[in-house]
Amino acid sequence: MFTGIIQGLGKVTDFSSGTLRLMTDLNLEDCKFGSSISCDGICFTATDIIKDNHNFYLTVNVSEETIIRSNILSQPNSKTKMLNLEKSLKVGDKISGHFVYGHDDLTTKILDIKKINNSWIFIFEKKFADKNNYVVEKASIAINGISLTIANIDNNSFSVSIIPHTFLNTNLQYANTNDLVNVEFDYLARFIINK
Repeated sequence: MFTGIIQGLGKVTDFSSGTLRLMTDLNLEDCKFGSSISCDGICFTATDIIKDNHNFYLTVNVSEETIIRSNILSQPNSKTKMLNLEKSLKVGDKISGHFVYGHDDLTTKILDIKKINNSWIFIFEKKFADKNNYVVEKASIAINGISLTIANIDNNSFSVSIIPHTFLNTNLQYANTNDLVNVEFDYLARFIINK
């Protein structure tokens, strides 16, 4: 389980035969073989962690189900893209975001990115069929593993407001219109709607 507060970025160094390798300066000394690590909102199990000077090299396995539900292969430069990283929540840790499980529901497209005075507005496509009810104004949503609050909703889109700290410390700083992002709907909304 995670909180959606991104702790670092990882650069994809290799992705082949179901194995993903990342390089990061996020300190992974407290992680070990079998640890859960969120990479762009996807809960992966570490199969290898190597420290080399100030960098860590993380290896995880990627299942076919993850490939179907995520953006892991979507960008043209998927072998060099940056992924948001978060180590798993420990009992007693502060929860600054919301409960994020790392089980992506689907992907959606960035329709527009607008820079305004003190923040950025990201507008996403909202074509989720039977899951549209999970998108509620002021509710939580995880985009690429980032805990965000839905600001506004239209018929076919929704938006979030991104403050400079979030923009500069996540891979949203590299995002472009038409990029696909991973979406995990808030579990509380899911259970309330399906009760």
